[in-house]
Amino acid sequence: MAAQSRGEELIEIIFEPNVRRRRGRQPLSGKKKAAVLFRVWHGVRELIEQAEHLGDSELVHFLAVTQLLIEERAVTAASGVPAFEHVDTSLPN
Repeated sequence: MAAQSRGEELIEIIFEPNVRRRRGRQPLSGKKKAAVLFRVWHGVRELIEQAEHLGDSELVHFLAVTQLLIEERAVTAASGVPAFEHVDTSLPN
């Protein structure tokens, strides 16, 4: 509690710390994580359509790359195997 005085009038300011605490959440299972990523993928797809409608090719490209990364993560979450586990990525094209 803090007190401030303005002339003869005393104003008390009462503040309480945020006592609400978040409980530690359990990590999502592979299937649930894949389902969430699937919903995010569809949201990004809608954003791509809007960016195409606006004619912003740079934004379309950025969102398409994002969509690919989400697809990769969803495949990894659903199967448990990293997306490029069986591919030799050490050499460039």
